[in-house]
Amino acid sequence: MRSVIIFSFLIFLALFSVACMRNPSDLPEPEGYDGFLELGWQAVQHGEHLDAFDYFQQAIAVDLSRAEGFLGAGIVCLFLEDYRSQGDAFFQSAIQKDCGGSVVVQYQDEVQIQDTMWTIFQCIDPDLPKDSLDIWLPLTTDSGEVWVGDKIYNYLFTNQLSTDLQFKFTQSHSNAVACVDLFNVQSGAFYSGDSTVAGFVYLTVPLQKLDIEQGIDYYTWIMVNQNIIYDYASFNAPDQNSQITLDALAARVMLQEIRGDTGDLLQSVASTAGLLQIASDYKFGTGNPVRESVFDTDIVDVSASAASYSFLNKKYINSWFICKQVGHGLYLDPQSENFLLDLLELFAQMGR
Repeated sequence: MRSVIIFSFLIFLALFSVACMRNPSDLPEPEGYDGFLELGWQAVQHGEHLDAFDYFQQAIAVDLSRAEGFLGAGIVCLFLEDYRSQGDAFFQSAIQKDCGGSVVVQYQDEVQIQDTMWTIFQCIDPDLPKDSLDIWLPLTTDSGEVWVGDKIYNYLFTNQLSTDLQFKFTQSHSNAVACVDLFNVQSGAFYSGDSTVAGFVYLTVPLQKLDIEQGIDYYTWIMVNQNIIYDYASFNAPDQNSQITLDALAARVMLQEIRGDTGDLLQSVASTAGLLQIASDYKFGTGNPVRESVFDTDIVDVSASAASYSFLNKKYINSWFICKQVGHGLYLDPQSENFLLDLLELFAQMGR
């Protein structure tokens, strides 16, 4: 009898050990990933953001290959000031896990040099007739850019036209969607990208007039042999646009605005442009009732967030351009004295 009892006890211990090996007490059941996600989103709904962050972290620990845990952790970072610096990494991980790579790709410090005939940075200013450039630009090879600048300035000034010039150019990657900051190495001038459309960046360059010799002025629009340095971003749309990637892009835009001075304007503009490109009817969490209840956010809200952040960074025309992409502010006049006030009122209309 004793041997039977001992044998039975040993079998019990063996079964108990196997059970522990399959499911140690400090790990969840196989369905634990979804359970932690559910607890995380519930905690977000109840405003328990620290608990939510812990649940999402536990979900990530259970399965590093799945995207939603990273998305949830990033969303929580919107609510927790001390965690906001981590938000971008979580959203990036969510996108990479979801679609196998980056969607927004940033390129730093690309340089192009203006050529003799202004075909690198093409002058498209409506106040400057094309035939005038055809006449003046060949003078550059003989007389230098000083004289070309003088010709242009005299024409604009005499006819009481704006002395700002509008340009467009392309970058190395044809799928570029955002370029907001540019720098002229020779003149030391900073420019702002007004918009990026079909791979072209459009910008307005204010006149800078430098006195290089007595009686000789040097005009620094984007003149011959000047180096223009800039950052830009491209958007690589996945074949199938998963809602997780869309939500990560939208939340990433909101994160930049919340971070303020430490946010990434280029990321904000590029993510918004990407959403407009692949999901013009975007709404947060579509198809997932739990995520749908977390945010009531659509493409207009996302665009308004990017436009507001662009405005805060003094990129006023770019801000207006973003609004126009969702059908708002189409009839604003950038030449109006009230343009900035009108733009602020526009944000209010868009729900910001």
